[in-house]
Parts: sequence; C-alpha cells; structure tokens
Amino acid sequence: MDPTALAPAADLRADQLQSSLADSGFSAVTVLDQVDSTNRWLADRVRETGGAELSAVVTGFQSAGKGRLDRQWFTPPGVALTFSVACSPHTAAGHPWPMEYVPWLTLIMAHSVTRVVRDSVGAPAVIKWPNDVLVDSRKVCGVLASLVSPRDGSAPGVVVGAGLNVSQRHLPVPAATSLLLEAGDAAAVPGRQALLTEILREFARCYHRASADPGAEFGPGGEMRALLESEVDTLGRRVALHLPGSTAPEQAVAEGLGTSGELIVRGHDGAARALSAGDVVHVRPAPGEPRTAAEQRAIHEIQDRTAGDRA
Repeated sequence: MDPTALAPAADLRADQLQSSLADSGFSAVTVLDQVDSTNRWLADRVRETGGAELSAVVTGFQSAGKGRLDRQWFTPPGVALTFSVACSPHTAAGHPWPMEYVPWLTLIMAHSVTRVVRDSVGAPAVIKWPNDVLVDSRKVCGVLASLVSPRDGSAPGVVVGAGLNVSQRHLPVPAATSLLLEAGDAAAVPGRQALLTEILREFARCYHRASADPGAEFGPGGEMRALLESEVDTLGRRVALHLPGSTAPEQAVAEGLGTSGELIVRGHDGAARALSAGDVVHVRPAPGEPRTAAEQRAIHEIQDRTAGDRA
C-alpha cells in the first residue's frame, strides 16, 4: 500500500528539504501531514511574526484549498504536491520591491513548476495567464498569491502557493491532468520531495535574480520578463475574455504582458488595454485557435531533448 494513503505526508522529510534548500536561501521548510490551506497557514505566521526572506510549507493533504476568485478545489490525500512559499521581496539595496513588480511572483512560481515538469517528466508544460500551468491545454497546476501585512508594521510579505497534480489516475474534469497521466508510467514520475526541491530551487533562483534589480528584470527588455513571456501560452492568440457581469465573452488578441504582469489585449476596435487577474473571470483561447509559439517551443524542447538522449 502507498504509505501516503494513511499518512499523506509520509514521503516528505522536513530535515532533508531544509538541507537541500539551505543554499537557495530558505530559512525554514515545514512539513504538515494535513492542513486546510497552506497559503492560509503560512500567511498567519507571516502576519504574526513578520516575513522571512524565504520560507515554505508543504502538506500531504490540503482539505480546503482555494484558487483564484475563491474557487474551491479538492484532491485526495497523498496524490498532489501542495505547498506555499513566503518571501519579503527586497532589492539588493535593501528596499522593498516597488509594488508594481510584486504580481510577477505568481508567474515566477508558474514558471518554476513549468520548468520542472518539462525537465522531470518530459511534458510540454506552458503557463496559462494569470496563474495556471497546462499540458496540452489541460491544467496540471494552479498558483495563487496573496499580500500579507505583518502586525508589527514591517514591510508586507507575499505568500505564493501551488497545487500540482502528481499521481492522480482519475480527475473530476477532462480539462485537468496529472504528471502520472502525462508520463503514462509511475516509474517516470519523480517523488513529491524531489519535485518540490527542484521547484523551490528554481523559484529561489529567479527570485534572487529579480531582487537584484526588479525594474531591469521586469521592465521593457528585461531578461526575466522575456523568459516568462516566452512560456505564457495565452500570448499571440485570439482569446475569449469572460468579464465580470458579462453574459457573453469578448474576443481580443493577447499581445503581451504589462508592467505588473497584466495581460495586454487588443480588441476589434484596435485599442489596447491592460487587464489584471482581478479584471477577468476566465481567459480562454478563441474557438479554432492553433497552437501558440509558447506551446510549439515547449514541444520542440522536449523533442530535442528526447532525440539527444537517444543519440
């Protein structure tokens, strides 16, 4: 029997995680057998004690997870990787990140998951703006971030959580998938501890790089901005925008990301506008749209790697 069936966090070891992530700047990594929400648990601690430079919590089972717009989601114990990271974004000069750059942390986490899914499973993962990771148009991971103000009045912290479907064989909706379903073989899917370690390492690498100079990295021509845009499958295609209070979707072309990671769209009237995550209910490909450049790049990357492995 899978040990996680009775003890959902049996495959996760806090001491090993802490040791593996110490050189990435993590001050603490907590393992919980189960919790209602890793984001809520970590936010409560940031609120009471202030934000650490980097800390994380992972659980074997999350009983009351929420996504964007308070959407509920549930996975059985032991089959998903559910975790949150807390950080207190400061520049190399010791100043808090300008607030307009903080929303990019959601996309940094989505990128970190995307990169590890590609590297570890060989699945062509891409980012769906603003906070999902997809494989072949099916959701494998969701990301949710929140700003937390410590009670001591110190600079706000940020908590970024993710839920990655790992070993589910059956999912409640056809628009979802798991690493096991994509790999087709349980032996080809790394364990949750290995996946988490690599995701957090990549998140920390991008976070520290961006913190050196957020304006340079996320501004026009910034390397971090270009990297994230290259993985966003939403860009370069016609999309159907489901807006709050609207009964019919509005079509537009998604052209790029704005200063704070907003989606820049151009409507039929030729006017461009920036949409934040809170401005939309859903952003979906318009009917009949082909694969985007981001998805094609992901597929070619996996094909090239597979060919290299066989050579």
